[in-house]
Amino acid sequence: MDRGYDRRTCEVSGLSYWTCDPGRTTSGDTDQDPYTFIGRPILPGFDERGHALKERMRESFLAAFEASEHTRVDPYPVLARWRDDIHLTIASIADFQPHVTSGLADPPANPLTISQPCIRLTDVDAVGRSGRHLTTFEMMAHHVFNRPADGVEHYWIETCVDLCHRLLTETFAIDPNEVTYVENPWSGGGNAGAAVEVIVGGLELATLVFMDLEEHPEGDVEIKGLRYRTMPLQIIDTGYGLERFCWAAAGTPTIYEAIYPESVAWLKDLANFDAVLSAHKGVDVERLLGELSRLNGIMNIEAGVDAEALQATLIQRLAEAGVDVDVSLLTAVTEPLARIYAIPDHLHALAHMLGDGLVPSNAKDGYLARMLARRVLRMSNELELSVTLADLMGHHLDHHLPNRKMKQTREGMLHILDLEEARYNEMMRKSDRLVKKALESTTKDATSVDDDLLFELADVHGLQPEIVVGVGREAGWTDLVLRAGFAAEMAERHARLAKEAATSTKDADLVEALPDLPATSLLFYDDVHMTEMEASVLTCRPLLNQGVEGATHAVVLDKTCFYPEGGGQEGDQGRLSTEASDRRVLDTKKQGDHVLHLVDGPLEVGDLVQGSLDAARRQQLMDHHTAVHIVGGAARRILGPHIFQAGANKSVDSARLDITHHTRLQREDLDAIERLANDVLAQVQRTEKTELDRRDADRKHGFDLYQGGAPKGSSVRILRIADHDIQACGGTHHDEPGRIGSIRIVRSSAVQDGVERLTVVAGQAALRYARQQDELLRAASDALSVTPEDLPRAAERFFTEWKDQQKRIKRMEQEIAKLRTSGGDGGSTIVDGVRIIVQEVDADLKQLTNMLGVMTRDPEQPTVAVLGSREGGGKLLVAVTEGTVAAERYDAVKLLRAIAHHIKGGGG
Repeated sequence: MDRGYDRRTCEVSGLSYWTCDPGRTTSGDTDQDPYTFIGRPILPGFDERGHALKERMRESFLAAFEASEHTRVDPYPVLARWRDDIHLTIASIADFQPHVTSGLADPPANPLTISQPCIRLTDVDAVGRSGRHLTTFEMMAHHVFNRPADGVEHYWIETCVDLCHRLLTETFAIDPNEVTYVENPWSGGGNAGAAVEVIVGGLELATLVFMDLEEHPEGDVEIKGLRYRTMPLQIIDTGYGLERFCWAAAGTPTIYEAIYPESVAWLKDLANFDAVLSAHKGVDVERLLGELSRLNGIMNIEAGVDAEALQATLIQRLAEAGVDVDVSLLTAVTEPLARIYAIPDHLHALAHMLGDGLVPSNAKDGYLARMLARRVLRMSNELELSVTLADLMGHHLDHHLPNRKMKQTREGMLHILDLEEARYNEMMRKSDRLVKKALESTTKDATSVDDDLLFELADVHGLQPEIVVGVGREAGWTDLVLRAGFAAEMAERHARLAKEAATSTKDADLVEALPDLPATSLLFYDDVHMTEMEASVLTCRPLLNQGVEGATHAVVLDKTCFYPEGGGQEGDQGRLSTEASDRRVLDTKKQGDHVLHLVDGPLEVGDLVQGSLDAARRQQLMDHHTAVHIVGGAARRILGPHIFQAGANKSVDSARLDITHHTRLQREDLDAIERLANDVLAQVQRTEKTELDRRDADRKHGFDLYQGGAPKGSSVRILRIADHDIQACGGTHHDEPGRIGSIRIVRSSAVQDGVERLTVVAGQAALRYARQQDELLRAASDALSVTPEDLPRAAERFFTEWKDQQKRIKRMEQEIAKLRTSGGDGGSTIVDGVRIIVQEVDADLKQLTNMLGVMTRDPEQPTVAVLGSREGGGKLLVAVTEGTVAAERYDAVKLLRAIAHHIKGGGG
């Protein structure tokens, strides 16, 4: 590049860089380069802080590129609903992957500019410590999608760097001597290209990537051990950190004071941070904090890093600056401050997640929200803040997101956080027992917990690794530590699982690779009620596996009215007949662009076949598929905007719809959804079915369109049921919803934490269900000799009487246990202050357990009880009074195993 810049080699990193500063010997982005803008802003003229500063900085950037003939594009959600390989939007280019970057669809504009909120949790452990790391940030960008072969070429490397340089030095009036451009090739996600990192004042403000390579084993370019070849598109992928620009303009000690000043001040006050500082008399705390602001970038904590080595380096650099501190003093000052800085960052990410409709859970993207919420709660407790999680979020929304348009309401968001805090407190009450049980096989001198165990406790119980290690230390595993960056590893693991799930969803091929055949023409999209057709056999292949009972071959026709399994809807069945053969179609699948009719015998290639599908079966599948759309829309209106489809299945007998929701559904919830669904049947005369270009579909309907998953093609089929529900869906649906007749929601069940499964019947299946319910009602009424109208009262009376009898039986059993342990039967003796009871009784397991509870309940009478019974094949139970000398002297498990050995039994 020109403008007086020279290309040099960094004496620390060895990377090539460009500078016009004659005295510079490093690239500006090494651990030898402190921040030079602290207390001396590099971007002049920005007096605002916090939300106002971000608003002005963002507008300055977007306006500058609009003036350079870029079209401004609205930001996408942080929940990447248009993709199935990532949970969260991690960069602005993610908005356009893979459909635009692969060339499958056109971008919304070209060239374009955007400021995209992003969330990356791989840096979560460094947030608050390094002074610059964030989990959520806005990536300002300008993107170009060149297609040289098609004559579409807007600009490439030279122009891109020039636009960046003009932005920095003209729009933002940065001194050119402060700017360095570092060459550092980029690769990721199967693509690669040249890249330039833009460094100002020791801080990376932007990255410019020139993506023109795709991974290929025979490629002629090698980057980081992988081979690449030139791809048809030339894509400019840039990222300018909004918050970093704000920090460089504010010159504050850390990035957090620049973008979250109100929250940092409020949290310092709540935590009484001044008292923490004043406790260290004889130490120049102000100077310590000042030097930390310049050097905190050293604390770049990420997965696999040696945190102690980083801290030692920081202490050494502080000493070189004339500030002598030891580890304990550094920790005492920086740990509370790191929590104060991290809380608003985590809240900002949570606000975007919940605002886009995410429901916290222990799985998938819900885990990421719960992890952040529990980190905030843990840090709040460590700071001894007297506010709730919802209070913290309310303050954050007021000061840092006052104008943000969100799908979720403020009230809904705060309600979810109240639930999360209650669940966190309940989890903490159970944590001692859960952790002790989980660590049973871990030696007391262990220094770490097995990774798989930590993952399991987080996924199943929501116990974060920090909590497991902390509880473990208190429970006797005193040497346990959690390696630095483990939270980042957890986030990376969930990201990896998302990618693996996306690549594993493709079913194995049913037949060998098909010859070069034209795609099957899909007649059911032209006429969903077509049940008869005439078609030609293009090929007939033996099946590679016998997944469908009775099917031996797959037949591909030139056209078909048979719907292949997809979108959770089962494939059609029916018959294919010729003059010589009559074959049953046992199932219908899709392989690539071809529909496979799985039949019970071969057909000749070139034959003309008469196809007839099972019309009643198709009608029922259409009833259920259309009903699922209607029920999903009703659930969204009744329960809230966070409802999103997490899975669906439409069979002949019933349908199921999995939805994201934060609490268990009650019958009254299901009744309200069911009533609204049936109202839709009566009120909506016709559905609307359209097919749109992917770009137009996104622009017109947004990304909630993709309830059933990310689309794979360049066009999208859309089903609209008035304003009740709009979804991308390629299934078969009714043109007139009223033809369904009725919809019933049979039940709800918990599939996993944060996901409720609705079982739905519609049409004839709903009528069958109603008849079954009537039959059950009559049978129950006859059994109790009451009318159906009196059945609820009769059932309640019998249930109440049964409970009373159970209580009387339990009291009698307890009295018997007391009599047996009173000493009269010679079954107990006292040994060194511990009562020993050994008895054989006639009782089942539940009765034995109750008796043991009575015998060992009183801490004033330490007891070891051994009870045996011959009932049900023989049982032996041992218990001791916890927290007493009996528990110190006797281990119930060891006693049981010792006794079991002598009677040739087992125990534990």
